[in-house]
Amino acid sequence: MPVGTLLAGAADVVRLLDAPAGAYVHVPFCSSICPFCPYDKVRLGDVPAMPYLEALRREVDAVVDAHTARFGSFTSLYVGGGTPTLFPEVLADLVERVPTAGRRAVEVLPTHATPARLDALAAAGFDAVSIGAQSFHDPVLRRLGRPHDADASRRAVLAAVGRFAVVDVDLIVDVALPGSSPAAATAVRAFLDDVAWCFETGADQVSTYPLMRFGYTPFGVARHARRREHAVLSQVAELARRLGYERRSVWTFNRLGSPPYTSITRRRFLGMGAGASSVTGRDLLVNHFGLAAYEAAVAAGRVPVARRFHLGALGGAAYEAFWQAYAGAVDPATLTAAYGLVGAGPVRGLTAVGRAAGLVRSDDGLLRLTPRGYDVFHDLERAVTYGLIEPLWAQMLREHGDVAMQPTAGWARPARGRSGPVWWLARTLTERRVLDGARPAERS
Repeated sequence: MPVGTLLAGAADVVRLLDAPAGAYVHVPFCSSICPFCPYDKVRLGDVPAMPYLEALRREVDAVVDAHTARFGSFTSLYVGGGTPTLFPEVLADLVERVPTAGRRAVEVLPTHATPARLDALAAAGFDAVSIGAQSFHDPVLRRLGRPHDADASRRAVLAAVGRFAVVDVDLIVDVALPGSSPAAATAVRAFLDDVAWCFETGADQVSTYPLMRFGYTPFGVARHARRREHAVLSQVAELARRLGYERRSVWTFNRLGSPPYTSITRRRFLGMGAGASSVTGRDLLVNHFGLAAYEAAVAAGRVPVARRFHLGALGGAAYEAFWQAYAGAVDPATLTAAYGLVGAGPVRGLTAVGRAAGLVRSDDGLLRLTPRGYDVFHDLERAVTYGLIEPLWAQMLREHGDVAMQPTAGWARPARGRSGPVWWLARTLTERRVLDGARPAERS
């Protein structure tokens, strides 16, 4: 019997699912810390990696056993970080441990994207990669604190294209700079040049992210130039149209005919590792962020879930509709099948309002975002990120600073994270007792 089956609560987590899930695995280690990045991470060497990786294997085994017993294989595997390619042997082991019917994807640091290392990832079973290029301009990379230069970004993309079924390239533009400054104009020109270069290389997907300013990171908060962001993304959409690409989500553009590269838009997924989250349909579960807290939970024989938010039918439908809209189209039939009229009814009402306002259009049963709808949803996505995700992550990052658990992560200042009434209300309405295996989890 695999040691993972000894973890209490894994079956309770899986019991919350209403359909097979994708698997997300988080590897939080980085060789250096990028000051803009808000994700749960630690610098390799500051905290021992081996105890964490051993705990991760136990959690993976437990969740895999529970999921396969009920649903069979996972629908997909996504490995993120951090910098998962610091541990190629762990990545190969994960593919062996996690039975997957669909896409296997991993995030790749440009300096790790050599032909030999990419071939090793493909041989291990990964068929999709996301290259964290961020830019092909050295001044931009220096400002972002990236541990590579522009040449490394270019070499990584050129080496990856053609080796995998899907190659995604991440690019960032900071339009929170003062609009009249030369730096702002230079940043936009560089970004558009970067996008065009990616299109010309034949990358399957280009993910174009306006820089998010989390208050607890060294970059801190800044006022967003909303209309300038809309204009930049509109220019990218026009570039895409001319060069054989199409817009498939608020921030992603795909080569015509290529499959999508997705992470958060998966309908159901189970997160494993420190800082990982799980979406089961009617519940959102969050693992411990602090490595010591995560390892202690696994050592005590229980799944490392730290927070549970019960969304119910209405909240689950709203969550799923939100990410459907991010991906460009809302499917009312899918929402009704999963949540019934109680959950999907209000969402249908909102989409009817969106249709009247010119934000969505009907297309063979789907409600697709219009260009104006993409602009509005861009603003909504940022508001949700700052209003709900940042306060939660800021609270969870405090686990890194508790001297009883482990040394401070060094880069995050959780007290500076955003919070407010929206987060207070959401937490008050949805947060529930953490699953601990003491009794079966319930769905409603």
